[in-house]
Amino acid sequence: MEYNDEVDGGEINRLIEKYAQKHDVPADLLAEIYEAESQVVGMDRRSSIHKDVQKAIESHVSED
Repeated sequence: MEYNDEVDGGEINRLIEKYAQKHDVPADLLAEIYEAESQVVGMDRRSSIHKDVQKAIESHVSED
């Protein structure tokens, strides 16, 4: 299988919506996680990704 990293924003948004609905999670949460990941792609050290993902998740969890 050949990997193509040239995916347009429309395709990314379509995939985010598809998987958000499939897994019953907010699409904007997946978009935030995708954005955090895309900022660290290619870096040797990506330790900040855990903090960024945690922050995104915490911002979408409502406290009752």
